[in-house]
Amino acid sequence: MANKIAVCVSGITSRIPEYKKIVDLQRKVFGEYDFFFQQWEGYPKPEVPNCLYSPEPSWKYHVITEAKQKPDCPIYERYTKPGGKIFAKRLTKQFSYSANQIISHTDLVESLPGEYTHIIKTRFDTLISTKVDFEPYIKMLLEGWTIGFYQGGKENPTPAHTLTEYDHTGPRCKWRLFDHLIFHPRNRLANVYKFKEEGKLLGAEWGWYQLLIDQWGDLKYKNVVGGESLLKCTRQPLAWDKF
Repeated sequence: MANKIAVCVSGITSRIPEYKKIVDLQRKVFGEYDFFFQQWEGYPKPEVPNCLYSPEPSWKYHVITEAKQKPDCPIYERYTKPGGKIFAKRLTKQFSYSANQIISHTDLVESLPGEYTHIIKTRFDTLISTKVDFEPYIKMLLEGWTIGFYQGGKENPTPAHTLTEYDHTGPRCKWRLFDHLIFHPRNRLANVYKFKEEGKLLGAEWGWYQLLIDQWGDLKYKNVVGGESLLKCTRQPLAWDKF
């Protein structure tokens, strides 16, 4: 089977007035590939084609503090220890939904025709740089690698127009995958619903690492800082001509 890439975009567009322009920006970067979209049922429908509507999940456990699998990660330990950041900053409720994006992406990938073997996962609120070269990472994707992208900070003037690469020897926690933009082979997104039913599916970057890296017993991944910025992290008014 020939390799074929799908771009999978998910989120709740009624919370993102700029979503159409953001999707247009994403198409400028990844327009040679087919785009597919997902949103939960019960929200105003977006004006996009190929959109899957699926039910928003419910949870019998907290996907960070109560998941049966615990990340080997000092950041996770700092967040979840008694008096840790998730409690001190009252983030418990916010993080209780942090695996929803994993379910939404899985719903969408599961719905795709089998010809799509590799996936670019992004969001309705992810601003993509048109000035960096993603092609080396597309080639890595087609060779079976998983790559996560992230740009932290607040008041970013633009999506970061640089890429700084870390593999599992990089700084800080190794047990997480950056998740604002992810390139992954389709077949590595496995056992998602099973892990959820077993109460072990994690949320946030730890959940993506659990599914796309840890369960496969290898380290075929890289985290990359740059190439994007979430809408909420980007300075307003948006300087579209500089993206």
